[in-house]
Amino acid sequence: MSDLAHSSVRPGGPGLAIGVYSDGRLIHHAAAGMASVEFEVPIDTRTRFDIASMSKQFTATAALLLCRDGRLSLDDDIRKHLPELKLSVPVTVAQCLRHTGGLREWLSLSMLAGRSLTRITQAQALAFVAGLTEVNFEPGTDFSYSNTGYILVTSAIERITGQSLRAFTTERIFAPLGMTDTHFRDDSQEPLARYAYGYGVSEQGVRRADTEECAVGDGMIVTSVADLGPWFGFLHDGRVLGADVRDALLERDDTNAPYALGIYHTTVSGQPAFGHAGGAPGYHSQLLLLPEQGIGVVVLTNNTSIDPGRVGYQALRLAAGLPDEARLALIEDQAAAEALSGFWHDSGTETTFQIEQEDDGRITLTGGGGLSGTFALTSDGTWHGGDNRLRVIDGEIMAGSIYAPGRARAFLPCAAPVEGAMPPAAVYLSPEVGTLATITDEGVLELGLSLVAPIEPAPDGCFSAGMVTLRPDGDNLLVSVPGTYRLRFVRQPDGTRPVGVPPGLNLTA
Repeated sequence: MSDLAHSSVRPGGPGLAIGVYSDGRLIHHAAAGMASVEFEVPIDTRTRFDIASMSKQFTATAALLLCRDGRLSLDDDIRKHLPELKLSVPVTVAQCLRHTGGLREWLSLSMLAGRSLTRITQAQALAFVAGLTEVNFEPGTDFSYSNTGYILVTSAIERITGQSLRAFTTERIFAPLGMTDTHFRDDSQEPLARYAYGYGVSEQGVRRADTEECAVGDGMIVTSVADLGPWFGFLHDGRVLGADVRDALLERDDTNAPYALGIYHTTVSGQPAFGHAGGAPGYHSQLLLLPEQGIGVVVLTNNTSIDPGRVGYQALRLAAGLPDEARLALIEDQAAAEALSGFWHDSGTETTFQIEQEDDGRITLTGGGGLSGTFALTSDGTWHGGDNRLRVIDGEIMAGSIYAPGRARAFLPCAAPVEGAMPPAAVYLSPEVGTLATITDEGVLELGLSLVAPIEPAPDGCFSAGMVTLRPDGDNLLVSVPGTYRLRFVRQPDGTRPVGVPPGLNLTA
C-alpha cells in the first residue's frame, strides 16, 4: 500500500492518504506527500481533507434520519419544503438525491453567470436556483448528475430542523459514531487543525487551489483517514445509526440504475461494491466498500493530478486479494472503424463528437465532453479508450466512463459543422437565472460577468464557444454546458444591453 501511495506523488509535492477498513476499524494505511507544500508539513492518517462529493452520502443519511423521524418523506415534492422554488414540475426528494430530477447544475449556472464560488453561502445558492422553472428532462425518466438536488435537500433539512446541516449531522451522525474530526465546513475562512491545503498540479507546476464556497450538502465535508472507520462500520451493517437507514441509502430506483442515495453501485474485479468519488478545486477523493467481504478503502488527496478512482480500485484489490481486471484481446477491424467515422450527437445533453479512423483499426474521438481519446475494439465488442467505453447498439453509440455513476449516453449520427456559419450578432437574456449573453459582430460570445470565447461551428447545427454549446431556436438561443442543457436565452431588442447580477449571486447577500 505504501508503494501505491508513493508512486502517485512527486517529491515535496502535495499528496494523498489511503485507508483500508474492516469491521469499522482502520487496519492498514499509507500516506505520501505534503499537507502544506509551503511549510513542508507531511500528510498522515489524521490529516483532514475536503472530500468534495463524497460528502453526498452523509447528506442523504441526514435526510433518511428525518424520514425515520416522520418529518420528511423521499416522495415529498421538494417544493413542499421550499415554496419559493419556481419549478414548473414536481421533483421529489428521492429524485434530488438520485440525480433523476432533471435539475440543472447550479455550479455550471454560476459559471455561466461568471460568479466565483468564493464565500458563496447556502442562502445565496438557494436564491440563485429558486428562479429555475424548467428541467433538463421529465423527472424520473433519465439521469444527470446535479449538485443542485443536494443544495435543495440541504436547504429543506435546515428548514425542517431549524439547524444548519453542520449542526444536525454533528448531533445525529458524527457524534454518535465518534467521528470527532468530521464535519460540514460551512465557513471557508474557519481555520482547521491538521487541514491539508489544496493544490492544482499540472505540467506547469504546483498552484494553490483551495475550495472556498460555504454552501454545503453537495460537498464540503472535512475528514481524515483515521476518523472514517466508524462510517465504514455503518455502511457495512448499519451499526449505531440503524440498518434501516443503511439499507435505504443503498436502495436503487425501479430502473435499477447504479446510483442510489449519495452512493453508487459498481464492481471491483467482478465483485459487487459501492462507494462515491469526489472532486473540487485542490481536492479529489474516493470511497469504496466490498459488502460481502466487509473490506473498504478510502483515498483522500490534495493533489488534482492524482486519480483517486484508479488508486482506490487498485488499493481495494490489494486489500481483498482480488485480481486485476481481465485484459481483453484487441481486434483490428477497419470496417468497424470506418462505420463509426463521422459526427455524432447526444440530443439529451447537446454533446457532440467526431470520430476519425486510424490506419491500425483504432479510432480517434475529439469533443464529447470528456470522451476524447484513441479507442481500440476489444473481443467483447466494446471500444476501449482509457477509462471510457463505446458500444454500438442498433446504430447508436452508447458512451460512458467505467467510473461514472450514471447511465451511458446515446449518440446518433449527425450533420457536420457548416463552415463559415455563425449565429446572428445580438443580445440574449435568460429569464430563469438573469444571465446575459452577447454575440458580437466579431463572432465572440460574452456570457455572464466573465466568460469570453470565440464561436465556432459545431455538428448538428450547433455552435461551440469553449465548453459552451449554442443552438439557435428561432430568434432565441439554447445554451448548454455540462449539467445544464438547453437553457433558453431570449433575444433582446436590437441596441439594448441589459445589465445586472443574477439573484443570489450578489456579493452582499
